Amino acid sequence: MIKIIMGQKGAGKTKTLIDIVNKATGEEKGNVVCVTNGNRLLFDLKSSVRLADTSDFDLNFYMLFYGYLCGIISRDYDITHIFIDSITKIVNPDLNEFNVFLEHLEKLAEKFNISFTITVSADASEANGLMKKYLMEF
Repeated sequence: MIKIIMGQKGAGKTKTLIDIVNKATGEEKGNVVCVTNGNRLLFDLKSSVRLADTSDFDLNFYMLFYGYLCGIISRDYDITHIFIDSITKIVNPDLNEFNVFLEHLEKLAEKFNISFTITVSADASEANGLMKKYLMEF
């Protein structure tokens, strides 16, 4: 399952994500991972959440980021949910490339039975392709 939280900067996406991540730690039967660019969420997330900081890596293409996610999954087969905060700050803001990435993410989610929740800093009216399918109200 994939969910996308999309909105302009300051719309409350990260606050919503923090609440969902912390709630998931009590509900998920497996491990919860939160991928961010930097460690700014370190003190907002419960200690049981595995925080993955991408700032040390040059992940400027979506397929590089896909490989990064595959690496996380290959190290821990007990992951049930991966949260990604501000994907357009981690990779790039090209929403067309993001749609291609979503096609690959669908397969990954299905194969390993992992849910993904992603925040995108852009107006929801800019959603196109697969993004529309996964948009979540917040």
